[in-house]
Amino acid sequence: MFKKFSVKEDVSGSTSVKSSVQRNVRNNLLEQLPLLSQTAYKEGRETPPAEPTPAPVPEPAQEEEEEEDQSKGKGKGGKGKGGKKGGKGGKKGKAQDAPAPADDNKEVQVIDELWPKGEPLGVTKCHERITIYTVHSVPIFFNHFDGPFIPTLRVLHRYPALLPHVQIDRGAIKFLLAGANMMAPGLLSKGGILPEGLAKDAIVAIHAEGKEHACGIGRMSASSDEIRKSGKGVAVEVVCWVGDDFWKIKEIGL
Repeated sequence: MFKKFSVKEDVSGSTSVKSSVQRNVRNNLLEQLPLLSQTAYKEGRETPPAEPTPAPVPEPAQEEEEEEDQSKGKGKGGKGKGGKKGGKGGKKGKAQDAPAPADDNKEVQVIDELWPKGEPLGVTKCHERITIYTVHSVPIFFNHFDGPFIPTLRVLHRYPALLPHVQIDRGAIKFLLAGANMMAPGLLSKGGILPEGLAKDAIVAIHAEGKEHACGIGRMSASSDEIRKSGKGVAVEVVCWVGDDFWKIKEIGL
């Protein structure tokens, strides 16, 4: 798909999509790629409980004055006055109840890391009916015609679990990096891995024996069972790979 891709020759235009279209795109992404709806992390803060206000301690001079008034025969008024002050002081000294901690924790989904809410989504239309979706000009997904959304390889390297994995043996690596489709023997050999249950047309991450990250992305030409039965022919149609013209583009459009 991107074996020969040039921004000058293959891009027909870029635009920001409407809010309603953005909602549809987000919903479709969450439906097609369930990992995007998982929690990436939680952000928030807790308000620490307020410390209770200590009761005021009477000043020594005040106590001495009250004792002197009582000794001079002003006990009745002094008692009343002192009792009133004591009651007032007790009211001031009552401990305040600590407020409940604020629960401001907010879950952030994986899709929000790639495409934060409120950020505009850019769409770049290319020849061959390819559409590239960008945030701040950085490509994050693309699709062909009305096909499924496919993450870019750089996004896939950040979130390897976005797509199911297949693995080719060492001998097939040079063919993959040249843009060739992956043949069944490269997946069925000792160094290859072909998981059960993959359906025809499923989008898969193509890993290589001995390599940490995916080297390409492809579309299953047949189901896992059909590939095992035939043991030959094209197993995965390569869509993009490390080093192709699309890999070299870090920013495009809006």
